[in-house]
Amino acid sequence: MTEKTTAASGGRLWALAALCVLATLLLAPSPAKADYKFCNATSYVLKSAIGYMSEGGWKSQGWYKILPGRCATVLRGDIAEKNYYVFARSVAAHKGGTKYFSGKDRFCTLPDDFLIEGRDTCVSRGYDAHHFTRVETKPGKDWTTTFSEPRDYSLKQAEVAGTQRLLIDNDHKLSRVDGLDGRNTTRAIMSFQRSIDVKPDGEISDTLFEQLLAGAEQYQQRTGLSFCNETEYSVWAAVGYEKNEEEESSGWIRIEPGTCEKAIKGALNNRVYYTYAEAVDTEGLIARAGGRELVWGGEEAFCTKPTRFEIQGREECLERGYDTTGFKAIDTGEKRIWQETLTVPGP
Repeated sequence: MTEKTTAASGGRLWALAALCVLATLLLAPSPAKADYKFCNATSYVLKSAIGYMSEGGWKSQGWYKILPGRCATVLRGDIAEKNYYVFARSVAAHKGGTKYFSGKDRFCTLPDDFLIEGRDTCVSRGYDAHHFTRVETKPGKDWTTTFSEPRDYSLKQAEVAGTQRLLIDNDHKLSRVDGLDGRNTTRAIMSFQRSIDVKPDGEISDTLFEQLLAGAEQYQQRTGLSFCNETEYSVWAAVGYEKNEEEESSGWIRIEPGTCEKAIKGALNNRVYYTYAEAVDTEGLIARAGGRELVWGGEEAFCTKPTRFEIQGREECLERGYDTTGFKAIDTGEKRIWQETLTVPGP
C-alpha cells in the first residue's frame, strides 16, 4: 500500500479492474462532523464493513450498502482510535467478477448484517473471515474513507457511472461506463423505465438505483452457477473454470444450511466447470454422530488456500505456496444456469 498525505480528515481507497483488488490510500478533505463516513466514488454498488478497537476489545460490523456517488455514516461520534480497518466489495447483482477493497488484517464477518466481538478463530466460531485494510486516522471529530476506481471519479461522476453499469447489468445497450452524463445514458434510463412501467423522466435518483438493482438481481437469478446446501451443516465451496484460455480457481463461498449461493454470475460461457465443497463441523455434530468428513470433490486438481482466493493456473500449486485440492468436473450441456445441490450421502 502506498500513502500520500494531504489532509487529516479522510482517506481514499482505490480498486483495480480485477477480481482481487489492490488498495491504495490517498487522504483527502471531508466535512467536519463527528462521524466516520464511507463514500463510494466507484461505478459499483458496494457492501462495506469496518473493524476497530473498543473498550471491550476488537469489533467488526457491517454491512453498509453504499450507492455510487453516495456517502454513509458507519460509526457515530468522535474518532477515538489511531487505526481503523475497512473492507468493501461490489454486490452480487453486477455482472463479472466481484471487486474487492481489501488488505492484510483479518476480521470476522457474516453474510447478513453483523456486529461481532473479537477477530480471532472466525471460522471455528461460525463466522466468515475477510481481510480489511488498515486506515491510519487522527483522533478528532470526523473521518471519511472514499472507495475509488483508477478513473478517479468525482461523486457526481460515480453516480452517472454507477447508473451506466447497472443499465448494462440489466442488458440495456451502452457502449461504456465513463461517468459522462450524455444523451445515450438518458435514453437508456428512459428505456429501462418504460420496461418496468415507470414514467420515463431519465433522471438519476436513489429510487432509480433500487429499481436497477432489482432488475439486475432478477437477471442473475436466471443465469450462473450456484451451490445449494441441503445439509444441516455450514459449507464452504470453490469453483474452477477456464477464463481467457487459462484455468482459474476461486473461493471460498459460504453456504448456510437450506440456502443457495451464486458462485459464477451471468451466463455460463463454458460447457465444463469444476466444483469443490466441504462441510464445516463447527457444532461438532458430525464428529459426535461418528460420521465421516463431508467433502464434495473429485479428481481434477486445482490450487486453493485457506482464506479467500482467486488463483490463476492449476499447475505447481505447492511450489507456488498453495494447497492442491481435488475438484469435480461438471458438464453443464451449455446451459445458461446450473445448480449444484449438496446432500449428505447415504451409508
